[in-house]
Amino acid sequence: MTDTLGLYFHIPFCRSRCAYCGFYSNAAAVPDAYIDAMLREVELRSRTFHQDVDTVYFGGGTPSLLTAAQLTRLITGIRQHFPVRPDAEITMEMNPCDMTASFLETAYSLGVNRLSVGVQSKDDRLLQAIGRRHTASEAKQAVKRAYRTGFRNISIDLMYELPGQTAEDFRRSLVWAMHLPITHLSIYSLILEEGTRFTQLAEAGKLPRPSEAESWAMYQLMCRIPPHYGFDRYEISSFARKGFESRHNEKYWRLDPYLGFGPSACSRIGHERWQVLPGTRRYMHELLLGHEAPMEREALSEAEEMEEYCFLHLRMQRGIPLADFEQRYGAPLEHWYGAVLETLTREKLIAEKEGRLFLTARGAALGNTVFESFLRSDDIE
Repeated sequence: MTDTLGLYFHIPFCRSRCAYCGFYSNAAAVPDAYIDAMLREVELRSRTFHQDVDTVYFGGGTPSLLTAAQLTRLITGIRQHFPVRPDAEITMEMNPCDMTASFLETAYSLGVNRLSVGVQSKDDRLLQAIGRRHTASEAKQAVKRAYRTGFRNISIDLMYELPGQTAEDFRRSLVWAMHLPITHLSIYSLILEEGTRFTQLAEAGKLPRPSEAESWAMYQLMCRIPPHYGFDRYEISSFARKGFESRHNEKYWRLDPYLGFGPSACSRIGHERWQVLPGTRRYMHELLLGHEAPMEREALSEAEEMEEYCFLHLRMQRGIPLADFEQRYGAPLEHWYGAVLETLTREKLIAEKEGRLFLTARGAALGNTVFESFLRSDDIE
């Protein structure tokens, strides 16, 4: 665990809602009052938290919907109230259609030094089907434009198991992505989230999904192609060139402290987790009246924290550092999970080396099964 702090800022506004997206967002422009409210929340939280900040992440929604003036106000206000280190990783999610030369230059001049671009596919037919507003050509030009602006740490997202997608479609997207000037790649399978258009179609039997064999072929392509081009799989869904792993996301996986700002954003400090309640109107109303953001707080039991420690660390290639686990919880991992470890080892889903317990290639393919094994039904005193 580090002493430094990560900051996450949720910008829950989009031009339109993608058919698969289950995140809290509104199809609207970002009102100036939202920035006013967020800066008020920054000011209030800064009175309690004084650690150096080494990662800042603007997520959404679509943070690139911010105007240049709004982004300038927000980043300037953050720096006024929190000690952001000169070498901090500052990430901003962007959609290709927002990545104009002028907006990229503004972000770069304000210290944004890492971009996460929602590309999703090289196939225009698939992009249209999932509700994306850009074409593959536009995405390619946007990434190249960002590189010309000066960004040297660019991540893109890709998806697989999309309706109508074949393994060959996905292979072409992967190889195409490898020839873009990127340093990081996040790859997600389609998950049917409650309340999304795709879930509604699936429940009506109108959403074509790849076969099990096709899905497995896509997974194997994901495991094989990025490493061939020098991208290490350092986390179950994340690939990076050496030295370009997402420092902010690693905070989540290591249970390091972070603060989340904006409706639906989560924070974790010590043994406590809290979430700002969804609802932009209520959020703005309360903060602009001088009140705290409305939120729910939860004190984690040792059992709950231990579960999270295990499956979040197992998401990473480095796995669980066994000495750190024992120091945190007062007993070695096998004290709590002896039978689980024996079963998973016998089934060749986990392995141990140099004081770390990690997923095997087979374990990574069956990750959810492994993670569920670490859920405890009993309370730890």
